[in-house]
Amino acid sequence: MLFTGIYEQTIDSKNRLSIPAAIRASVDPRRHGKDFYLVPGDRKGTLSLYANFYFEEYVERRYAALKRSERKRDFEAIFYSMATLLEVDKQGRVVLPQRWLSFVGFGREVTVTGARDHLSLWNRADYETFMKARWDEYPRLLDEAEQDAEADKADGDQG
Repeated sequence: MLFTGIYEQTIDSKNRLSIPAAIRASVDPRRHGKDFYLVPGDRKGTLSLYANFYFEEYVERRYAALKRSERKRDFEAIFYSMATLLEVDKQGRVVLPQRWLSFVGFGREVTVTGARDHLSLWNRADYETFMKARWDEYPRLLDEAEQDAEADKADGDQG
């Protein structure tokens, strides 16, 4: 499952967001689930959507291994309390909780972006600002990501 692309969407008056058809088509309901978990995004002011079966496996692999600490308890208090299973209706929409929309400062105009294994939801203006500020940095960001991948591979080869 690979999520890519940029989709400009509108949250309707009932807080429904349409999951783009191309995204819905890439999700195998038997393998990944048919619904989505809404969780805090990895950037301030964003939210993330994960296919439900994938998300349940992902949190076990990624977060269960974290050492117990005050920071982990703080993380879990925020992350899991905000994690909300959203059912996809017959029209391919999910209802976003108003509490979380208000908390992150979303208006009605949002941008949904593919983020490899999940979708990122941005306030549209914030996404435009982010892209304008980062676009010129893209070649450097790519180089750094490739260097990080090589370092991770080398660490794995030694372990």
